[in-house]
Amino acid sequence: MNRSANVVFTIARKEYSDAIKNKLFLSLLVFLMILTLVSILVASFSFQGKVLDYNTSVQLLKQLGKLSDIKPQPQFFPLQMLRGVINYLEIIGAIIGIILGYLSIAKEKGNKTLQLILSRPVKRSDIISGKILGNSLLIISVLSVIAVFVYLAVWLVGGVKLLPVEVLKLSLAIVASYIYIMFFFILSSIMSLKLKRLPHALIICFVIWLIFVLIIPQIGDTMDPDNQIPGGFFQSMHIAKPQEKEIMAKFSTYETTRNALEESSVTKHYERLCFALLGIKEEYNQKDLSFIFKNKWNDLLWLFSFFLVSALFEYSILINKKKILGED
Repeated sequence: MNRSANVVFTIARKEYSDAIKNKLFLSLLVFLMILTLVSILVASFSFQGKVLDYNTSVQLLKQLGKLSDIKPQPQFFPLQMLRGVINYLEIIGAIIGIILGYLSIAKEKGNKTLQLILSRPVKRSDIISGKILGNSLLIISVLSVIAVFVYLAVWLVGGVKLLPVEVLKLSLAIVASYIYIMFFFILSSIMSLKLKRLPHALIICFVIWLIFVLIIPQIGDTMDPDNQIPGGFFQSMHIAKPQEKEIMAKFSTYETTRNALEESSVTKHYERLCFALLGIKEEYNQKDLSFIFKNKWNDLLWLFSFFLVSALFEYSILINKKKILGED
C-alpha cells in the first residue's frame, strides 16, 4: 500500500471510530431505529384493519344477497409499508449527515489537529478522501443495519418474507439513501471548512436543511392539485390519464413553476426515486426496474449530481490553505 492510500485509510479508521463513540450520533441512530419499527407497526396494523373491514363488508353483502357488489380483497405489498421509513430518512438521515460532517471538521479545528496535519507532507486531498471514506463506511453500516432491521420487521411484524426482486429494490433505495445522506455530510463539512466560526456553519446547514428538506417539498406537494384528495384528485374523479394531461396542459405555467421548485430540492428527487422503487407510488408498484428507471432516471441523475458537485466543491476548497486554517 502506497503512502497516500495509507494516510487515507488511517484517517478513515479514525473517522469511523470517533463517530461510533459520539453520543449524539448514537442517540439519533437509536431514534431512527425506533421510528422505523413504529412506522412498520402502524402500516401493518393499518393493512390488517383494512382486511378486517373488507371481511366484515363481504359478510354483510352476502347476507343481503348482493354478491355482485363484492370487490377483490385488498392486496398486501410489503415494500409500501416503508413509506414512513423513507420519510424519516429524509429528515433524520439528513440531520445525521449534517452532524457527522460538522463533527468531522469541528473536532480537528477545535483541537488544532487540522493545522498540525496540514503542516506535515500530507496531500490535502488525502485528508478529505479519508474523511469521506470513513463516514461513507459508517453511513453504509448504518443503512445496512436499517435494511436488515426493515427486512426482519416486515417478516416478523407483517408476516411476509421479501422476494428477491423486492430485496433488490430495497437495496437500491438504500444506495439512494447513502447518496442523499452523504450530500448533507459534504455540505456540512464544506461549511465547517469555509467558515471561521463553527456554530455559524452548523446554523447555515440547518437553515439549508429546513428549506430543502421541509419547506420546498411541502410547498410542492401543496401546489400539486392531485395531492389535495387522498388517492389523488384525478383518480377520485375517475379521470383517465389522457384527459388528465389535457387538463394540466391548460395550467402549464403553474405546473412548470411548481415542478421547478421541486427540482431544486435534493430531498424531492430522493423521495421520488425511492417511492418509485418501493412501489409507494401506485403507478410503479410491481413494475420491473427497467420501467422504473426509464421514468425516474432524471431523479437519479439529479440526486447523483447534487452529491458529485458538492464533493468536487469540497476538494476545490483545499486549494486555499488559508481558508481551511481560518486565517485572514
